[in-house]
Amino acid sequence: MQNTDLSIGGQAVIEGVLMRNKDNIAIAVRTEKGKIILKKEKIDGISKKYPFLAWPFFRGIVGFFQMLVIGMKALTYSTNVALGEEEEVLNAWEIVGLIGFSMLFAIGLFVLVPYVITHVIGFDERSSPILFNLVDGLIKLIIFISYVAVIGYMEDIKRVFQYHGAEHKAVNCFESGKKLTVANVKKFSTIHPRCGTSFIAIVLLVGIFILSVISPITNLLIPSFSELSFILQKVILFLLRILFLFPIAAVSYEILKLAGKYKDNKILQLVNAPGLLIQKITTREPDNKMIEVAIKSLKAVL
Repeated sequence: MQNTDLSIGGQAVIEGVLMRNKDNIAIAVRTEKGKIILKKEKIDGISKKYPFLAWPFFRGIVGFFQMLVIGMKALTYSTNVALGEEEEVLNAWEIVGLIGFSMLFAIGLFVLVPYVITHVIGFDERSSPILFNLVDGLIKLIIFISYVAVIGYMEDIKRVFQYHGAEHKAVNCFESGKKLTVANVKKFSTIHPRCGTSFIAIVLLVGIFILSVISPITNLLIPSFSELSFILQKVILFLLRILFLFPIAAVSYEILKLAGKYKDNKILQLVNAPGLLIQKITTREPDNKMIEVAIKSLKAVL
């Protein structure tokens, strides 16, 4: 019997796997000596205090930032455990700093660079917003795939991608209703429709349409916009692109949830197809020991 609990999710960390449900997270990490260390803790979800943040579209934005914080902590913890070092606890400012740096890097590489390239090769976002954002989205996709492919040659990242595959296999096995054993989990795919990689691909697709309304909106709200200097126009339009990342993420999250729930829907399959293809780069076939780690982490949140 299939398990329809869609609250289970996770991510690969250094030499381990993080799994989560609505209330808890568990991190299983294999040490240099081969022992699996398991850490489990409750999630202090802000949506419990403010229920409206669990509503559709709000929950996507909240979940994104929540996973950034959880992910940073988990990566630091897993690195220390894997290397046999004492646990390093990040304070609030360190977490903010790491997230801030990560977001600036991501915005620079995946938002600013494609935006500039699209302008340089001769496309105008004001006269042809849909075409501009189509080209911009394609460049973003090329940069993202290239970035992931290049870092995939690093030995440590290769192993992270293998643990990513182990995470997906374990979740796929659980959702199919099969018993969580290494033999069973091995049979399942390293591809999963609710993966964060698929989320990024959907963000790129949704962004093409949502970002296309920025130029018409600026003309409507600022009638004298065309009279501003060229540089000021571009600064305003670029800042609006960053601001629009929030509704884009919110819509993309809901599409991803639907794609995971209605796996046989042809339209959702089509929308999710690019993300599933990219997962062939971000996941690798894990070994049995990696699968053991994923199973231990998953069982801790069931």
